Amino acid sequence: MEESGGPSDNRPMFKQLSKELPRKWRDIGRELGLTEGEIEAIDLNFAANVEEKGFQVLLTWHRKSGNPPMDEVAKALHKIGRKDLVSSILLMEPDAIADDEIETKQDVDGQGTSYNSVTDAGDQMTHTFQDSKKPDNESQTCTKHPQMQQDQYCDTCDVTSCGACAFESHRQHEVFPVSEIPERLAEKKKMIVAQLETVKSEYRGAEHSYEKRKELQKKSYDQALNGIEEWSTKLEGQVQEQKNKLVNMVRERKKLHLQEESKIGRLIDDASSLKEAIQTIPIDHVSDWRKIKSIESKSTEISRDVRNMGEIRADFLFEPVPNNGVFGKLKMSAFIGGEMIHPTQMVHVHDERPANGTIVLICFNPIDPTGEYWRYSIMNSDVFAPVVMSNELARAGVYHLILGAGCTIFIVKPHDSGPCYDSVDSVLSLTIDDLPPESWITCIASRQLPTQADNKFAVLTRNSTVLRVYKLPGEAVSLIDMSGHYILGDVTNMGYLKDTFACIIRDSDDITLFTAGDTSKQCWFMKPPSDGMIPVRISHTGSFWLVLSIKKDTKQWNALIYETTREFRNICYEGTYDDLQDIPVSISNWKADVFVSLANQRVVKFTC
Repeated sequence: MEESGGPSDNRPMFKQLSKELPRKWRDIGRELGLTEGEIEAIDLNFAANVEEKGFQVLLTWHRKSGNPPMDEVAKALHKIGRKDLVSSILLMEPDAIADDEIETKQDVDGQGTSYNSVTDAGDQMTHTFQDSKKPDNESQTCTKHPQMQQDQYCDTCDVTSCGACAFESHRQHEVFPVSEIPERLAEKKKMIVAQLETVKSEYRGAEHSYEKRKELQKKSYDQALNGIEEWSTKLEGQVQEQKNKLVNMVRERKKLHLQEESKIGRLIDDASSLKEAIQTIPIDHVSDWRKIKSIESKSTEISRDVRNMGEIRADFLFEPVPNNGVFGKLKMSAFIGGEMIHPTQMVHVHDERPANGTIVLICFNPIDPTGEYWRYSIMNSDVFAPVVMSNELARAGVYHLILGAGCTIFIVKPHDSGPCYDSVDSVLSLTIDDLPPESWITCIASRQLPTQADNKFAVLTRNSTVLRVYKLPGEAVSLIDMSGHYILGDVTNMGYLKDTFACIIRDSDDITLFTAGDTSKQCWFMKPPSDGMIPVRISHTGSFWLVLSIKKDTKQWNALIYETTREFRNICYEGTYDDLQDIPVSISNWKADVFVSLANQRVVKFTC
């Protein structure tokens, strides 16, 4: 039986939507206004069924909102990147609404458009349904406004409409004249061709990287299998050792018990002997006092043993320690890198989105990796775009760690407890809405000043000619035009000092530096001290540029120091790696101490 006023007419659509949103059910819930508590309750109550979670999210929203207009769901789907499902929402007709639910409904955008009756709402849905059937580019008369032609196209909803309908029902959507479609298609084709050309040029470098990735994956699989075998063998040995120890303890206890039985068998005889002995002792001297005290002590011991013999109890048993047999687990996690946030605290960032849809931050002591302070998970379901992190910290009161994934920037503010950062205070997310298709964040650099970290940071994105500058807590400051300079997609890492940017370009030995106002201006290069040293990470310590480089065709890596004015100073550390698990991933510093995080998450510390 349906609840009174429940969404009985919408359940089939909710069921269908939940099948299409297995990994997006949390996102749609947040966009529809559900609280984190409501989302967690659904997750707990329906843990074994992902589709049911999505269905329950939609039901909860519908019941809370009191039979709301379904274009709220369409709007939410658009925001989470599933506009392919929008049309299925708009094409549904509300054919089962109770009389007491007839009331004026404001549109989802809150712009004042209203339906004065259920009939008007039904007419609007029917109108949208008819719009979707119209042939492309063919101007048809609007059924709702017969005096007007359907000469507008809503890209958000994939329907044509007249100008009045576009204003009423698609005000916040992407709408343009149907007559512009040929021009827009031509431009889109041109963009797609350029994109495919870029793919071709990137393929060569990607092919080389993919071979390395295959090698690393094979080694990871082999290490996992060997690790499972070694750990299980070790545990089997420990179990056998513990078994032998427990068995020996039982045997020793049995021996003591047999001795106790023999002692109990002599209690009566011992008592009789003591009784006879005490009768023969005189009571005249100190020595007699001592003899009687000795007999008294033995008598007390015999009395205690007799009482214990009369108690019925089990004082020895085996109690198994609870264990479900799980001795290890496999984790799908890509290590992104590390950043120092305190003299004794480093944060390692792990991409676990393929496994559980999260980016995981682990704060620990780099000198003692077992000293973990805290962990924090950031939800992000965009598994195809890489996770990137800033090479330095931004500062506004306390230090902030800046991350990026897809088109979203995450500003992580740790909680300052005084002696250390004991947890995450807050995470602010910013979405870059105007990125071109197939674009994502590729680099983030926090701005450094000669004496301290600043509150600004810069973001580079793929297939874009714009360098974006923000300041904490998340305000956009400026856009720097990089068109005609070089391809930003080739920048793999970046440092940021005052108005100077230091960019590592893919497959280049040199580091490109330029200053920037409204537009970029290339200034100079930083050359490696010898050939074959490929830079992979760069940051500014406030005193000098710190560069992590890997030597081509060898298993060596170096930490290099350059003056702020770009002159090479010295190699402050030389390291080696045996395989891709030992290769350096990131470099960070706290004053003169430098910390290099390796792919196996081990940290190498040295002083510059």
